[in-house]
Amino acid sequence: MAYGSSAADAGDGSPLLRRISIKYRLLAAFLITSLLPVVFVALYSNMKYEASITNKISASSQQILAELTQNMTRELEQYETLSETIIINKSIQGGLPKFGKMTDYEKNGLRTRLNEELAQQIFRLSNLTNVVILTNDGQTIFDLGFEWYPELQFDRLTDAVNGSPGNAYWSYMRSNRGANRIVLSRAVFSEDNLNERLGYVMILIDEKVFTRNTYGQVDLGTGSSIYIANAEGRVVSSVSPDIPHGAEFEKTEVFDRATGEHRNEAFYANVGGRKTLTVSSYLRTADWYLIGLVPHSFLVSELKDMRGNIVLLCFVTLLLSGVLAMWIYFSIHSPMRSLLQYANQIRMGQLETKIGRSHPDEMGKLTETIDRMVEQLKRLIFQVVSEQQAKRDAELKMLQAQINPHFLFNTLNSLKWSAMMSGNESVKMGIESLSELLRNTILVKEELIPLEAEIANLLHYATIQRIRYGDSFKLSFAMSDGELYACLVPKFILQPIVENSILHAGTEDGRRVGIRVEGIKEGTTLKLVIADDGKGFDMNDASARKSSSHAKLSGIGIGNVDERIRIHFGPTYGLKTRSAPNEGTETVITLPIVTKEERSDV
Repeated sequence: MAYGSSAADAGDGSPLLRRISIKYRLLAAFLITSLLPVVFVALYSNMKYEASITNKISASSQQILAELTQNMTRELEQYETLSETIIINKSIQGGLPKFGKMTDYEKNGLRTRLNEELAQQIFRLSNLTNVVILTNDGQTIFDLGFEWYPELQFDRLTDAVNGSPGNAYWSYMRSNRGANRIVLSRAVFSEDNLNERLGYVMILIDEKVFTRNTYGQVDLGTGSSIYIANAEGRVVSSVSPDIPHGAEFEKTEVFDRATGEHRNEAFYANVGGRKTLTVSSYLRTADWYLIGLVPHSFLVSELKDMRGNIVLLCFVTLLLSGVLAMWIYFSIHSPMRSLLQYANQIRMGQLETKIGRSHPDEMGKLTETIDRMVEQLKRLIFQVVSEQQAKRDAELKMLQAQINPHFLFNTLNSLKWSAMMSGNESVKMGIESLSELLRNTILVKEELIPLEAEIANLLHYATIQRIRYGDSFKLSFAMSDGELYACLVPKFILQPIVENSILHAGTEDGRRVGIRVEGIKEGTTLKLVIADDGKGFDMNDASARKSSSHAKLSGIGIGNVDERIRIHFGPTYGLKTRSAPNEGTETVITLPIVTKEERSDV
């Protein structure tokens, strides 16, 4: 039984799925097989498309920044050329060494002369705000412009120029009014002795004009920005108000990576909490870095329409899959429901109904198989009914052939009275016992009778047998409990065994055979022991065993007794015989303890 159960479970595929209805299993299967590939393709396409867009925009942005770097280089070279013109000016070369010893009149004259000589060249570049010439000790000998600046900033610039590897230092400065300026600072060396520093020249450029002339009109995309940072990471120029001038902006996340591991290549950075594509280009002339920031949202903005179409496609796929799953489900559910109704009708005994025309699928084959089983069941039922009818007809014919019971009993009573009148007591008792035995046989229809009635039948049988065998056997009874007499037992189960002892247990020396019938109660079990002290027989002797099937007075054999007990009470009950030569024979009948109150069919 366990083997069959495990084999059935193995064939089910998955016991977990069998807990879910077919409708939901079909729906899940269609969703997985239809929606999952669409989602996978959509995600894969989205990823590939985003990567392609990113590569194209990063390459385009890199190219734009490279071109902007070239434009800025040309722009900055103009200011460096102007600074060289100022440095080699004769009035500056001659005036700087003597400026500290000049009188005020001489200083004014020098400034007037410088103004006349340099003004035309300076104002040719419209984005210049100031040109300042300083001595080594920081005195201003010339300041052409309209802005004022903190002296501390000039001191910082002169120190930076002295520490720079080349004689050109580009930096950022803020005027007293808060205007942003780009500053070119250079040292003025003597023409006669290049190791002798005479002073400093500083050219201040309007950052807004510079930005407009170089990269201000360039757009890398919606929400993008471009700014310039010096070698320390401070912002020199920027169009976006979110990127402050003169301060460090995202130094660790953007600048350090752009100037280090990702130099001259694109990478993603977290700028202001947003994923941003970062590109950079190095401006060698000024030791600056031109950095472009492109929001990731701009890169994927073109994907929004595609994502919307994908969502719509998934919804349509989901709807179609659901409809298709329900259609297939009903194609399975309808015949299955008809099959269940058909099975219930069969269970209720309605075997004439048929499902009708079936389809060539598994459900149709199952229906046809059940129809064939029902037809076979109907044939078997018809066969059983026919056999039962034939049996009843045979019994009726047998009864019709028998002598009328009343006539038989009246005749026996007449013979009994005749024997009694003649004084033959043994014949009278034999006829009386035969009459009672036949009465219990013919008139009593119950198959189960009280043990007391069965013993009475056995006594009548013994009385009849004494007419033939005389005093060759002795029959005795013993019950362990008086209540056992009320137990129900099958009719005529003791007589065949006692008859067997009377016929076959006799010894050759003519000794009287003792036959004992004993009733024992063991829990809910009744054991009837029929033992004799006759000659016994060898259990291995087939001829001895066959003796139980010989015709008896009652026509009932020991094998019939065992079979009837098993039919009534089950295979755990029946009889067992034990015998040995010269040791007698013992037969044990095992029965359940059943009373008339417990059996409604008695």
